[in-house]
Amino acid sequence: MAEQEKAVCASCGGSGWRIERREGYEFASPCPCRGQREPERLLRAAGIPERYLHCTVESFKLWDPGNPSLGRAKKLTQEFIDEFPVRQRGLLYYGSSGTGKTHLAVAALRELILHKGVRGRYVNLLELVQRLMMAFDAGGAARQDILEPVIEADVLVLDELGAGKVTPWVLDLLYYVINSRYMSQRITLCTTNYKDGAAVEAELPPDLTANQYRAAIMARETLADRIGVPLRSRLYEMCEEIWLQGRDYRQARVVRQGRRA
Repeated sequence: MAEQEKAVCASCGGSGWRIERREGYEFASPCPCRGQREPERLLRAAGIPERYLHCTVESFKLWDPGNPSLGRAKKLTQEFIDEFPVRQRGLLYYGSSGTGKTHLAVAALRELILHKGVRGRYVNLLELVQRLMMAFDAGGAARQDILEPVIEADVLVLDELGAGKVTPWVLDLLYYVINSRYMSQRITLCTTNYKDGAAVEAELPPDLTANQYRAAIMARETLADRIGVPLRSRLYEMCEEIWLQGRDYRQARVVRQGRRA
């Protein structure tokens, strides 16, 4: 992408406009290169962190042959991209840290921006909360400037859903963002480390007594616990769930590199 930004169009000199003469008069007309640059402009405006900017579905590694959830997540993400905009639901990626949730969510967003022209946005929930708190003294207008792109984006990646300290203010913020997108029927892709339902049950040891099972379930903090039942209910309708299981890829990579050193 950097090479494309440095290249200067020979027709317009990089201005995006060409001067044409018609019947002795000069007119400015849009240069065709404007359309070619538009997807790249939309990608830069999406707020995707540099570390994830070049993520693609193709580059998502099926690094653990014994973990079928990786291949399934990759397949479902590609199907979502291929079927957009006919697909009316987003995706909810959940699983432990380092399983590839953010990679796949950003890969989907990137593909839709570059090849389907959507106005996309990436936002990390913790960073969004921090930005809004820093803008608190600036008043409502400043906070609205932060929230409007998040709510109005055609496709939003909401990363780290449920992370951080859960306060009434944070829950109100989450409700405003998710419910606004729910009411407008906008596509949202979420990632979270918190599980619920069958995913929680699947991680419990199989030999528990009934009392131990109930105690273990009650001890697990679920996504519904973190964001509230009303929002969890909306996400059931808004998103198809993709469960990524297994170990932390980052940790496993460091271990492998240490063994080779």
